[in-house]
Amino acid sequence: MAGETGPISLPLSISMTIAGLFAMACLNCAEILVLVFHTFKRYTGLYFWSMIVATLGTVFYAIINLLRLFSLAPNIPMAVLLAISWWGMVTGQSVALYSRLHLVISNRRKTRWVLIMIITNFFVIHIPLTIIWIGCNLDPNNFLLAFNVYERLQLAVFFIQESIISGLYIWEASHGLKSVITVKGGKAQNIVRQLVIINTLVILLDISLLITEYTGHLYIQTSYQPLVYSIKLKIEFIILNKLVDIIK
Repeated sequence: MAGETGPISLPLSISMTIAGLFAMACLNCAEILVLVFHTFKRYTGLYFWSMIVATLGTVFYAIINLLRLFSLAPNIPMAVLLAISWWGMVTGQSVALYSRLHLVISNRRKTRWVLIMIITNFFVIHIPLTIIWIGCNLDPNNFLLAFNVYERLQLAVFFIQESIISGLYIWEASHGLKSVITVKGGKAQNIVRQLVIINTLVILLDISLLITEYTGHLYIQTSYQPLVYSIKLKIEFIILNKLVDIIK
């Protein structure tokens, strides 16, 4: 098994690579937390709390995964905690991006549909897969096939969700912020260009996650995933704060 049902045994080189990926993710998240608490004067609002949830979710996902994969803690409790931290890492990041969409989209109907999509996917994907995941760790014979199917489905669904949100930022930044660029000049144009590039990079990072999953390397995908999410969080946080400055 590749980690679906419990701890794994791997060559030392691969084990060290996995541990290194987890460590880099945690380092990125530590930096994000410092940036968040330094940037926000008041610790309130959807953006602040979604950043905290997404960052802590990513940290716990990495640490719990490490403990579970290498038999450093009981498997079933770790499997439950891993699922909960996965909720925070994935949906927390989508909520953080949603909370700043109003900076580039004036049409509230569009942003409302994005929120509906995030909530729907939480209940349609997160909850069922969590049940299957825990079942897979308790009774692999009955749940493993369902898990393998639903695991690939969830990654594709969340890829589409995040691509839609990133696509909205790219489209609206390119077309909806022309008046801001006209007023603010070159600085605004440079930030909008960065916003487009970063959201394109986010989509490419998600594609790399899909590749690791669909090539049958779950243990690599689950150790690479928190690193990808920590990178996305950090670059999105930096550019969205710059976007706030030019919108004011």
